Amino acid sequence: MRTWVPWSELTGGPRGTVEEFRDILRRYPRSSLLRACARLSVLFNYGPDADTTASDEATAKWAPLLFQAALLDRIGKLGARRRVIFFQAQLRSLASEVIRLNPFGGEDLAPVPDGMLGELMLRAGELLYQQHPKPTDELDEQANLISQFLPIYEMDSPTEAFIAFLRFYIFLTINIPRLPEELKTFDVAALFEKQFGFPLDTYAHFIFCFGMHAMIQRGKKSIEAAVDSGIRIETFRNMKLTPDTINRMFETVSFSLDTLSAQKLPTGYADFEFLRDHPYFLQNGEIFCLDYEFAMGKLESGVLWRVMKGLEQYQKEPYLSFWGNVFEDYVSWLFETYSSSSLNMIYPAPTYADDPMQQVCDAIVVCGSTAILIEAKLATVRADIRYSGDYKKMRAFLEDRLVCGTTRRVGVTQLVHALDRITSVPPLALPPWLAGVRKFIPVIVTKDDIGSSWVVNAYLNKRFRQEAKRHKKYTITPLVSLSVSTLERLMKTLKELPLAEILEGRMQEDKTLTRPFEAASKYAQSGVPGRLSVHMEILHELMERMTADFGLTDPSSPAQDIVK
Repeated sequence: MRTWVPWSELTGGPRGTVEEFRDILRRYPRSSLLRACARLSVLFNYGPDADTTASDEATAKWAPLLFQAALLDRIGKLGARRRVIFFQAQLRSLASEVIRLNPFGGEDLAPVPDGMLGELMLRAGELLYQQHPKPTDELDEQANLISQFLPIYEMDSPTEAFIAFLRFYIFLTINIPRLPEELKTFDVAALFEKQFGFPLDTYAHFIFCFGMHAMIQRGKKSIEAAVDSGIRIETFRNMKLTPDTINRMFETVSFSLDTLSAQKLPTGYADFEFLRDHPYFLQNGEIFCLDYEFAMGKLESGVLWRVMKGLEQYQKEPYLSFWGNVFEDYVSWLFETYSSSSLNMIYPAPTYADDPMQQVCDAIVVCGSTAILIEAKLATVRADIRYSGDYKKMRAFLEDRLVCGTTRRVGVTQLVHALDRITSVPPLALPPWLAGVRKFIPVIVTKDDIGSSWVVNAYLNKRFRQEAKRHKKYTITPLVSLSVSTLERLMKTLKELPLAEILEGRMQEDKTLTRPFEAASKYAQSGVPGRLSVHMEILHELMERMTADFGLTDPSSPAQDIVK
């Protein structure tokens, strides 16, 4: 792990407080600060390829403009020791504090000078830490470590945001249509249009267009591109969309200072929920991308979470269950689409031979004489838990969503129950392809990043060992957890290796199971997953549909740049 440099360490002074930081921010116009965040995100190329820290080259190039000259020697020495000077979450923290600033200075103040921006970023980064308690119970201790490191894992996410966008687009266009009719319990497109006032397809095309514009700007890597990095509403006027639709579309992803209401205090460090919901800053008819990753997440947040908020209370839990089924199908679809069927035979939603109405688990992958039992979990950690730093809340979440559940078995206990039954019933009661298997690997795949984060696997495996019985004549390995993002990045390898070999390698490399999956497996490298050819085909089809839907005629359009 590389640690970032706080302002107090650089200057040798005391650690700053939130109040002191806000007093400094009030010296400058909020619009100047927010546009600086957007420009710096471009200059440091945050987002594409899951880049969350500035490269050594970018640090050396821009540090002289961002810091006072007297600090540059210290900056260079810290950089030489592999300390992180600039990272994405600094800008998230800075932008979030600017948005929450109340009272704030006027817009007629002098813009923030370049030599001050480095100090502001390091001060903002310094706030991304808080003291945690030290419980003595082993499970409490693990939950405490999870609550500390999950926000940090999220800050340095190995996930490429564009792949996450494509994943949700595949949910909508492939997985929902694939579901059995009895599981198609919601008309997502109709619910979306009722709430937002425009079609879901058009929204997907807009988010794609905005995201591609942000990627193109980051690819230019110049001060000119950073200064002129906004998307003008006027650019879209020549498209075959009504002005009202265009304005509504911009409003769903952006905020302006004129309409910004008072913001609640953060739940804890790394609480960027307003920025996640409004990743663009709107000023004078232009929107500026403050965060590439959050911008690409707007399709999912709009369709899943914003629509759910508009439902009646009795519909909300069934709506989440519906999306749970969609996610399960995506996990199976990944194996069907990419993995070698001779090495990884996938059986979605398998049932018992003597009880075809009873599902064993969400999916089983058979690798020779080993079977991997998979439970796929939506399991999104709410912001008030994720960022609270409260191990009691985190432990309650893990137990309710990934271990025991409240009204029914979930995760760990589902796998325990499945293994108990598989190893105790007569062979004829099992599917024929499972009857001869003697080795099992229990696996939990989460849609949320938590599945691959620090210490989570260790916690879930300990609870699995506490719940599971001993099974003579069978080998049952430790439980492995990972996120769907990690699973996507494994698909390249699953064309050539069995999943069982990869999972066992992860266990051998990190016997305590405390490290993130990526840190314990050479097959799960950060960034864009390799060889997701079908994802790329879907991306090309989406580009063609967007071009036709928008009726692109303006060569200055960001979407037209993409088509070129």
